[in-house]
Amino acid sequence: IYTTEPTNNYGFDSGTSFAAPIVTAVAALIRAYYPELSAQEVKKIIMASGIQYDLKVNIANDEEKQKLVPFTSLTKSGKIVNAYYALQLAEQYSLN
Repeated sequence: IYTTEPTNNYGFDSGTSFAAPIVTAVAALIRAYYPELSAQEVKKIIMASGIQYDLKVNIANDEEKQKLVPFTSLTKSGKIVNAYYALQLAEQYSLN
């Protein structure tokens, strides 16, 4: 994840401790604009509205060697969260 650093710079980092706050912020945006949506609906919206990339990424294996794996194998949805698409889909849910 390309994110802010404590030194007032930007850099790359990884892990759920970086991904969780971003997804939580998207959920908060959805609930702020569409408070009638349930938590389950918000989860469905976030999972469905992500962007899927067909690419391979380097990960370190047990021997600290780089290994190429499909990005889709690294996440439950195989997608990257997208706040804009999530809000668009939330609007459709709220109209139904």
